[in-house]
Amino acid sequence: MSISPIKISLKLENEPAKVKAEHNHPLIFALILGVLGALLNSFPVELAYSISLVLGNLAFIIAAAYLRPALTFLCALICVAPLLIIWGHPFGFITFGLEALFVSFMRNRGWYLPTADFLYWIVIGMPLTALLIWFNNIDAEAYILFSLFKQSINAVFYTAVAVIVTFVFGEKLKQWITPQQPPLIKSLKQYLHYILWVMSAFFVVGICLFLSRSLNDIQHRQFDEKLNISSLYLSRIVENYVDEHTKAVAQTANNFSAIEPDEYASTLIKAHQLYPGYLTMLVANNQANVTASSPGSLLADIPNNSLSIADRTYFSQAFYNEALYISPVFLGRGFGVEPIVAISSPFYYQNSDKPAGIIEGSLNLNMFEQVKQVEGGGDEIAIVLTDENDNVIYADKALKLITLAKFNFSITQDKSKHKLMVVGKEGGSSKNYLYRQVDLKNGWKIFVIIEHVQLLNLIEQQYLAIFMSLFLIFVFVVLLASQFAHTLNQPLEYALKELARGGEKKNYKTIPFEAPTEFITLYTELQQAQKRQLQHQHLLEEEVAQRTYELNQANEALKELANRDSLTGLYNRRYLDDKFSELQAILSRNKGSMMVAMLDLDHFKDLNDNYGHLLGDKCLEYVGQLMKSKFDRRSDIVARFGGEEFIIVAQHDDNQTVMEMLEDLRKEISHHCFPYDGQQYFGITVSIGVVTADATYSEKIEQWIHFADEQLYWVKNNGRNKMSVTHID
Repeated sequence: MSISPIKISLKLENEPAKVKAEHNHPLIFALILGVLGALLNSFPVELAYSISLVLGNLAFIIAAAYLRPALTFLCALICVAPLLIIWGHPFGFITFGLEALFVSFMRNRGWYLPTADFLYWIVIGMPLTALLIWFNNIDAEAYILFSLFKQSINAVFYTAVAVIVTFVFGEKLKQWITPQQPPLIKSLKQYLHYILWVMSAFFVVGICLFLSRSLNDIQHRQFDEKLNISSLYLSRIVENYVDEHTKAVAQTANNFSAIEPDEYASTLIKAHQLYPGYLTMLVANNQANVTASSPGSLLADIPNNSLSIADRTYFSQAFYNEALYISPVFLGRGFGVEPIVAISSPFYYQNSDKPAGIIEGSLNLNMFEQVKQVEGGGDEIAIVLTDENDNVIYADKALKLITLAKFNFSITQDKSKHKLMVVGKEGGSSKNYLYRQVDLKNGWKIFVIIEHVQLLNLIEQQYLAIFMSLFLIFVFVVLLASQFAHTLNQPLEYALKELARGGEKKNYKTIPFEAPTEFITLYTELQQAQKRQLQHQHLLEEEVAQRTYELNQANEALKELANRDSLTGLYNRRYLDDKFSELQAILSRNKGSMMVAMLDLDHFKDLNDNYGHLLGDKCLEYVGQLMKSKFDRRSDIVARFGGEEFIIVAQHDDNQTVMEMLEDLRKEISHHCFPYDGQQYFGITVSIGVVTADATYSEKIEQWIHFADEQLYWVKNNGRNKMSVTHID
């Protein structure tokens, strides 16, 4: 006895710890999923430049299937933490955090995870991402659609993976954690929608992303080849262009050394005609004054026909160093204000070793536009040509770079496969370019660039195709699942209705629709099982009916035994109490009279002492049977009151019939002889006390018996073997 309380006490003490441990399971589950998701997000799968497949987010989708929104949100924050470092901005906490809350909330309302997540990105995720990009990215227009498609497709993929994981490992997870989310009630149509959509999304997106990655690699190689070819070709053309015009200046300078000064102007014009790549050409003497020009009208427009170029480097470098010189880009002065590159060379008088002056040609920078057109790169390729000081000599107009200005750019140093050139624009914005740089022999540089957004546009088209494919697949899955469910449900519903209407004697109809063989086999087996069940049911019903009848008979017998005296067969005191109330109520309604008689065997104790109890019992049996035969109406109540006392309750009438019956009963008992010991006999007598009254006198039998007992007592005291009657008004 002392062990049980101790055990119960220990159990009660341990239960709070157990409940607390179970209560902590959801939190532990959320933390574990969050850490696993963070590890996966730390190593995103790169699909293309700045395009990575984020798989770790499947952790908070799994959490949404089991946990309430608060814990799912906690799991999402842990999952997204590495993306803050990788992406360099906290936007993932906003979009993915809201995604976790929304999906968990909708799952709590009975939605499926893929449907809830797809709805989130259509209604909330994509518009929110667009706003974040628009207000925080200066080049938002180029990246916004691409980012939207990328994020939504990524979400569909990791959600599909999460659903597959929960489908495969769901039972094992439920053994460790009790789900906080309600169970999903799936109809066949809903279940088919669910399975087909998840599997289609997983395989379609997975295959498309794999093919997209391969296609992106091919496109990257194509862009690389185009950049390589264009850079090599343009560098050759530019070098040849510059070399050709450099040689033209040198050759003209040699010619000047063999002619007279009065032929300088005509010779210069002829040289300019042969090399139209020069914007202007001029001749300057050893005093740095321009003496001839081409076109010749340029010099005529100058006052006093005097123009000094002594301060120009192309004069000093060529004249004093006596060498061919190519200048950086600068603005023209006397013959125009266009940006130019000057190529100059000294020339000499005949038989003189001192320079007589220089010949200069202002290279027409606009000619590089023709060079680009000859290259055939089209609008997708742009070129930038800089001098040895990185000043812009030429740039495509679309780049909006200023000639003579420094070509400012930077190279991204990230972990991507392709380095990008970031070129600044007016207003502080910038663009990213795929590029190739070629250094020319004269110190110039050629940059062949392709805007990175062109590559992103191609990828964007691929993602748009994937997104539209997913949408069409979703519509197709809904239609297919509905039709498939209808095809399966139609024969199944028909079979169930037929089985419900069927009976043992009815022939079942065959299924009138196309149905799988498994359905037909099941239908046949169910028919046979139902027939066996009906047969068994009939047998059970018959057996139950028989048992019920026997039980009712037994109950009646028990009830009868419970209401009768075992010796005399008369009713007992309990039956008397019950039936008296019924008879009194009936007679009261009918304004009848009632008689209650109390009978007692005279000297019964002496009889038992003298002749034995067995003969006493025979006397009681005789008196009981005689009373029962005399008062045999359905309304009469004859009962053994106790010992040798009996009670008779009957309807009393004015003809005194009942009184006569009582008197006959007394006389017959007194005249009866009971055999004893062979030839000897003995007799018995009874004393009777009777009370009569209207039935409404009293509902309690005790009051009637009280007056009857008084009459019986009077008879006992006045000689016995008599009947005494009293009437109560």
